[in-house]
Amino acid sequence: MADSDSRFLGATDVHVLIVHRNRVLLLRRGPDAEYAPGLWTLPSGHVEHGEDVVAAAVRETREETGVALTRELLRCELVMQHSGPRVTAKARTGWFFRAVGLPPGTGRPHNAEPHKHSDLMWADLDDLDSVPGGMVAYVRAGLDAITEGRPYALHFQEPGTSVAHDPGSSALRPLPAADHHNVPLRRAFGVQEWLRIGGPWTWHPDQAVPDDLPVGQSWGWLFAPDGRALVLAAPDGGLNMPGGTVEPEDADALATLRREAYEEAGAVLADTAHVGYLHDHQGLMYRGVPSARVRIAARLASLGPAAVDPAIGVTWRRLLASPRMIAALLGGGDESLAEALAAQRTAHERLGVPVCDAWTVDEVPKEGVDFG
Repeated sequence: MADSDSRFLGATDVHVLIVHRNRVLLLRRGPDAEYAPGLWTLPSGHVEHGEDVVAAAVRETREETGVALTRELLRCELVMQHSGPRVTAKARTGWFFRAVGLPPGTGRPHNAEPHKHSDLMWADLDDLDSVPGGMVAYVRAGLDAITEGRPYALHFQEPGTSVAHDPGSSALRPLPAADHHNVPLRRAFGVQEWLRIGGPWTWHPDQAVPDDLPVGQSWGWLFAPDGRALVLAAPDGGLNMPGGTVEPEDADALATLRREAYEEAGAVLADTAHVGYLHDHQGLMYRGVPSARVRIAARLASLGPAAVDPAIGVTWRRLLASPRMIAALLGGGDESLAEALAAQRTAHERLGVPVCDAWTVDEVPKEGVDFG
């Protein structure tokens, strides 16, 4: 643990997006500003003693633009730790908020602090490079992160680089975020997010596994006749897709899937089609050897009675849900959704499975079901 002399207590700043018809309100820092003179920025400022970040955002917006927002009108878009290019720069934490509306009777925003700012403009969020005179680098980076849907990021500039945003070079480093959005959904069904071990994993849809890349795992998107797929939930709520590790006796990835799906879920497969594979670059589950995690789509012929999985000694709950719903339950964001939609498309185009986007989950009866 760091002692009190080595702890760093960084400043906190707030930034507010007021957006109208895809244009964001910007203020131009005055020519005498100590930092970034003449560059455009958002309504912003430091958190003062005794304030929380929301109160600071409300105050700074009112002081700089005359707009009297309320706490209820602010939504947090981004938290970004940032440091400027000066040698003496110290890291700060910036909170970026979006105003989802303006209070009744609010007039047009105006430059309420002309001693600090020289101008005001509405800038097209899709064409920020055209802002005349340029933007403060970390403010532009924050807007870029928000545009990309990144709720957390770092922006540490190298000493001597430009205070202004450089279109050819950005210090923005988005941080992976936990999937908070679907937490209530998982709680409703008593399941937990599936956590990937290691990284990065690269998704290769509609591609065969290269000959020089060993196959470590085979998972299946197993579809019922209504277009929903099978996902498994352990007694503790942990989620898994049917399938598992390739064993020496398995002839290929499909043989692995057939064996594992039957052991885990009593699943008997009908027609199948290759969906793609994930390139596990670290292979932490496979002795550190990079490997392929194959994904196969299949039509379910039947699900037998619920039974104990001989590999781990538990009986899985068998849930049927749309591919989109499964991606939300598993977590993993856009990567999980891309895989789910690829499996859905493959099953529809090659196996004749209907497309289902229902937002419901049903548990398979313990006695099983014959899909005919």
